[in-house]
Order: sequence, then C-alpha cells, then structure tokens
Amino acid sequence: TTTMRWIARLLALVATGLFVWFLVDFGSEVIPALGWSPQGIPLLIGLAAGLIGLLIAWRWELTGGIMAVAGAFLVMALVCLGSGTDMLYCAFLFTAPILIAGALYLACCWRKRHTAATA
Repeated sequence: TTTMRWIARLLALVATGLFVWFLVDFGSEVIPALGWSPQGIPLLIGLAAGLIGLLIAWRWELTGGIMAVAGAFLVMALVCLGSGTDMLYCAFLFTAPILIAGALYLACCWRKRHTAATA
C-alpha cells in the first residue's frame, strides 16, 4: 500500500507540475487566445477537478481519487464529443497520469479499509 501511495503521489506531482509549468511558460500566450466556448469551460473544469483531486488525495485518498478519476473521464468524454472518437487515444494519453494516479489512490483507500475490516 505504501508503494502504491508513493507511486500515485509521484504521478500527481508530475501531472500537476507539468500543468503549472505549462501555465507559467505559455499561459500568457495561450490563455488570451482561448475561445471560451461552451465546450472549453467544462473541459477546463474537468482538468482542474482532476488536478485538484490529485492534490486533495494526499490527505483524503477517497475524495481526491474520485475527483481525479471523474475529472479525467470528463476530459476524455468532452474531447470525444468535440473532436470525435478518433481523438480518444490522444485524450487518454493526456489524462493517463491523472487517471492512473486517481485509480491508485482509490486502490490504496480500498486496501486500507479492507485491511482494517479484516483485522
């Protein structure tokens, strides 16, 4: 469980670190150019929910894990709705660190509860 938790934490740091780096490095060029369309805002909300969920999961694994997995699935669904199913693979690759870390947090929570119930 400890190994899974630290792998999830490292993935969470990589995912949030890359997003923050992107915002700091390219944010001044990209953010004003975004067309805040009805699809773009929910996409940003899904991504933010996933990343915030990863940070929350450091303290509350269940809540953060659910937020991360739900945010990743929301981003994949919105990409498929907006660009078609041929972009599903790209959307999965984009959200894979969030999805995998969230799933690992949920697995840690389940194992911790299962171990406590059998002890």
